[in-house]
Amino acid sequence: MSDKPLCYQEREGATAIIWMNEPKRRNPLSLEMRQAMLDEMTRAMDDAAVRAVVLTGAEGCFSAGGDIAGMTGLTPAKARQRLRNVHRLVRLIHGGAKPVIAAVEGWAVGAGLSLAALCDLVVASSEARFSLPFARLGLAPDLGALHALPARIGIGRTRWLALTGKTIDAPTAQQWGLVEEMVDPGTALARALATADAIGQGAPLAQGMTKQMLARLPMAFGDLLDAEADMQALLMLTRDFQEGRNAFLEKRAPTFTGE
Repeated sequence: MSDKPLCYQEREGATAIIWMNEPKRRNPLSLEMRQAMLDEMTRAMDDAAVRAVVLTGAEGCFSAGGDIAGMTGLTPAKARQRLRNVHRLVRLIHGGAKPVIAAVEGWAVGAGLSLAALCDLVVASSEARFSLPFARLGLAPDLGALHALPARIGIGRTRWLALTGKTIDAPTAQQWGLVEEMVDPGTALARALATADAIGQGAPLAQGMTKQMLARLPMAFGDLLDAEADMQALLMLTRDFQEGRNAFLEKRAPTFTGE
């Protein structure tokens, strides 16, 4: 895939596949990669024909994380702005209206692990490996890792990953809750696409609101119930709900339009 852009998008039915494509360096999250990924993710989120997004890395590696070689000439202000810029991508993956699935082959390291953990679902090869070695560089986990990981694996295991910098394998990641589906090597993308296709059969407005509600957690139970009442009241006025109700009563498959 070396003849392709640094980050690019393909379509498989109603699924957008976003490729990180710098395999010679194991797909690092350079400034250029981050901007290109933001552009592609925005395009996918804004396209009404897209029902789900799959994020993956070229040639058997998800991402080796931050571009260490590019972290030069920084001042506190520049370093802060560097993170503020990539936070636009973080917020879009975490809180955007469309489900995002990470298809992980090989390594998901540092910010690469942060990126995978942000996704709604993670499909990983049985040979995938995960680590969070920020402390070995004198840095703390970023790209939302200290929110996304505790939500998936708990605070204790997040501490263990962040403070030791050790690597876990895919079976451990699945046992801990970091990985939803573990598959044979070389098949993570195919399984992610199958999962995305299943998602695409549902009502997109309902799925988007469900994702965005989960992104607001934790919240007080009373606040959640108030938000739930507002969400459900809006959904009951949509054409998709009418279609879903009619299809159920008529014992046929629904056709949702996102309206």
